[in-house]
Amino acid sequence: MTEEETRAWFESRYAPARVEKVARFLDMVRKESGNQNLVAASTLPNLWFRHGLDSAQLVELSEGREGSWIDIGTGGGFPGMVVAILRDGPTLLVEPRQKRASFLRDAAEAIGLKNVQVEQRRAETVKVSKPAAIVSARAVAALPALFAGASHLVSRDTLWLLPKGRSARSEVEALTGSWQGLFHVEHSLTDPESLIVIARGIAPA
Repeated sequence: MTEEETRAWFESRYAPARVEKVARFLDMVRKESGNQNLVAASTLPNLWFRHGLDSAQLVELSEGREGSWIDIGTGGGFPGMVVAILRDGPTLLVEPRQKRASFLRDAAEAIGLKNVQVEQRRAETVKVSKPAAIVSARAVAALPALFAGASHLVSRDTLWLLPKGRSARSEVEALTGSWQGLFHVEHSLTDPESLIVIARGIAPA
């Protein structure tokens, strides 16, 4: 899918104002990448596809759930910032690195996003008033470590959306005896060999 085709994908699903905010954010990422390594340099010519669509597909998989969304290890803003642009619910971006957290705060302010909060800390130290409806994490940690580190942020009702590349099935299999829940694997729109783990009802075995 070309950059033009990817933008058309967004335009067919979301209001023009949201698409324009995605465009503004991707431009900010492109410019900031000269100061810090937000994304792989090889992906800069294909930001709409490699990072925009890769993030937006999680919104498509979120079953229209309302409530808070926590994105762990947001990094350069993916998927968390794109999620916050495309939905109205509160979005918490958890990013421990100071420079990246500062960029995320500045970007949210520049774009005019009112539903974003940035926490510059590790997920294990984040405090929330109620469990998240949805948790996402893109290439942050193996599933056992991720579930353990975020267990205080969720309930059995939380939906987990976890892009895991090619390791998805093996990581789910490795949970046997330690974590239980309902797991489903979807193919990524941006790479047919990459997989997304969709999980619910997660609890220690």
